[in-house]
Amino acid sequence: MESMIKSFFYRLTIENWQRKVIALLAAIIVWLFVNHSIYETKTISNVPLRIINLPPDKTISGLLPNGLLSRRITLTLMGSKDIIDNMESGDFEVLLDASTADNDDWVVTITKKNLVSLTSSIDLPSLINNVDHASFVIKLSKLVTARIELTIEPPTGIPPQGYEYLDIWPQHIYQSVSGPEDVIQELKESGLSMSFDLSDITKEQLDAILSTAHNDEISFNIPKKWKRLYIPIRHTTEDLNDPEAQNMRIDFLRKEFLPLDKEIPIRIFYPLDELEEINPKIYSIAYNDDIQDKLGTAIFTKPLFAKEVSRLFIDVIRNSIEIVIRAAPKNKRKVLAWSVQFINPNDLEDTYVALSIGNSNTGKGFAGLINKNQEELLRKRFRDYMQKLNLYLPNAKKLHLKSTVEGDHIKVVAY
Repeated sequence: MESMIKSFFYRLTIENWQRKVIALLAAIIVWLFVNHSIYETKTISNVPLRIINLPPDKTISGLLPNGLLSRRITLTLMGSKDIIDNMESGDFEVLLDASTADNDDWVVTITKKNLVSLTSSIDLPSLINNVDHASFVIKLSKLVTARIELTIEPPTGIPPQGYEYLDIWPQHIYQSVSGPEDVIQELKESGLSMSFDLSDITKEQLDAILSTAHNDEISFNIPKKWKRLYIPIRHTTEDLNDPEAQNMRIDFLRKEFLPLDKEIPIRIFYPLDELEEINPKIYSIAYNDDIQDKLGTAIFTKPLFAKEVSRLFIDVIRNSIEIVIRAAPKNKRKVLAWSVQFINPNDLEDTYVALSIGNSNTGKGFAGLINKNQEELLRKRFRDYMQKLNLYLPNAKKLHLKSTVEGDHIKVVAY
C-alpha cells in the first residue's frame, strides 16, 4: 500500500513535470485574461473635484484654498472588475482644467482622463473604460477683494473666580476677504461675527497680569491662536488681517470690597408739588449716631464700602456723591425712598476717562493707544459703574435706610 501511495505522488509531481508547469502557467495566464476581461459598473458618490489653471482674475463659489471645490459629485464608472470593485470615493479625485472653459458658465464633461488616483501610482485612465455623470455647470466669477465688517460679540462662558467681565476691544474691525463678486456683496451686507469663550481664560493668567498692574481693571491680550475667523464662502478659517486685531483684548475687574474712606452728605429732597404738606421749615432731618451735623450739613458718618466698581471709579466719585431722601407726606408714603446721587456726573465721567487714558500712556491698565472709540468704551464703563454702585456696611451687608416722618422730623435709620 505504501509503495502505491509513493508511486501516485511521484507520477503527480515529478513525472512530466515540465508539461505540468507549462500547464499551470497557462492556467494562470488564462485566469488573469478572463478576470481582466470581466467588466464591472459601479456608482460612487461624494467624489472630490479639484480645479487647476484657474485664471488669476477669476474664482468659483465654494473653491477652497487647496483647490478643491466644497461640492462633490457622483460618478458611474465602468472598468476592470478587480479595479472597480475596490474603488471608493477617497481613492481618487476628478482633476478639472479651468483653462479649457470656453465661458464663465462652464459646462463640465468628465472623462476617464480626468481621474487621478490618490492611493497609489496606478494609471486610472488605462483601467477605466467609461465615466458617466449628471450634467452640471461650474460658474466662473470675477474675483474681488473687499473689507467686510466683523463684529466682535460679547464673550460666552464664565470669567475666572474673583474677576468680572467688563468689556472687549475692539468691538468692530474689518476682515479683507476675496471671493466671487456676488458672494462678496452678500457678505458685505450681512457682515461677519465672532466671539471668545471666557472659560478658556484661567485665574492664574489674570492673577499674573494683576501682579504687574497698578489697577484692578486689567487687560487680557487675546492670543494669536484665538484670532481665527470662519469664512463661510470658503468653508474654512483664516487669520484676522485687520491691523487693529493686534490690539484685541478682554478687560476684567478684580472683585474687591472697597472702602469709600469718606463721610457722605445726606439731604432731604422736598418735591415742589408737595411743599405745602411737607417742607424744610416743618420737617427737618433728625440727627443720631449715624447722621451728624457738620457746619450746617447733615453727614452720614457710618463707614461705607462698595464692590463691582473699580478703585479708580471710587477715587473719582468719592467727593461728589450724596445720599438723597425723597420727602413725602406721611399719609402718602410711610417709608421714604432714597438713592445715591452723583454731583455733576459729566465732569466725573471726563475725569475718569482722562485718568484712564493717563494710566494707559504710562503703561498702566489699558494696552495700546486710546482712540475715539476706546474713549467711548471708557465712558460707557463709567456709566455702567454708576448704575451698579451699591453701598455696603462694614459687615458686607448692603446698606438699607429706613426713613420715616415722625413728629416734625424725618428720622433715618441705617441697617
